[in-house]
This record gives sequence, structure tokens and C-alpha cells, in this order.
Amino acid sequence: MKLIETYSMHKIKYPKYVIMIKCGNFYEVIGEEAYIINNLFDYKIKEFCNTKKVGFPIISYNKVTSKLNDFKINYLTIDDGTTKKKFKNNNYDKYIGSLDIDSRINNIKEKLVILKESSSIVNILKSIETII
Repeated sequence: MKLIETYSMHKIKYPKYVIMIKCGNFYEVIGEEAYIINNLFDYKIKEFCNTKKVGFPIISYNKVTSKLNDFKINYLTIDDGTTKKKFKNNNYDKYIGSLDIDSRINNIKEKLVILKESSSIVNILKSIETII
């Protein structure tokens, strides 16, 4: 299954989780979570399929998950199995909310691009157009 499809499938079920997907010798984090990982670790953000992506080597996995644990940010790891860590007081929104305005606008665009094939996109666009 392709990276973006795997991400989208899990993002629906786990919307406020950092989703890390193993790809070869790296873990990839895409969408808005790329900004969280970038902010915490200064890993480089790259363009990927109309969204953003951050990758880190497998050997850094424990460091990344340890810091996510310290900051109480929910995460989901997709590799040979699935690992999920859920905190009672998830700080996901705190770190997403700290993004600058341009990043937030780009995040909305990225989500809309991901959702453009879904049946709910028409209602979402109507709501946005009403606000604007």
C-alpha cells in the first residue's frame, strides 16, 4: 500500500496522533505531523504528494518516541505491526496550534487535497465558503 494511502486510512481513525510509517530504513511522517516532528527534532521538511513529509532513520525511533512520550503527544507506528501510544491529556493540538499562519493555511490546503476524493468534501467546502 502506498504511503499516502496508509496515512489517510489511519488518520481517519486517529486524527490527533502523529503517524509514523516505516519505509525501508526510515520512518516517514507526513501531513501536519511533519511540522511537529520538525519542531521537536529539526528534521528537514520536504514536499511530498501535495503535502509535507519528514523522515528519520530507524535507529532514531526510540529517541523520537521518547520525546513524544515526554511531551505527551499521541502517536501511532505502522511497521511490521502497529504500536499505539495514547495519553489521557494528549498535547497534539498544542504543538499543531503553535504553527505559524502560513503553515496553518498550508495544512488546511493539504487536508483538503487529501479529502478531495471523499464524499464529505462538498460539505466541507460549503462550510469554508460560508465563513469566507
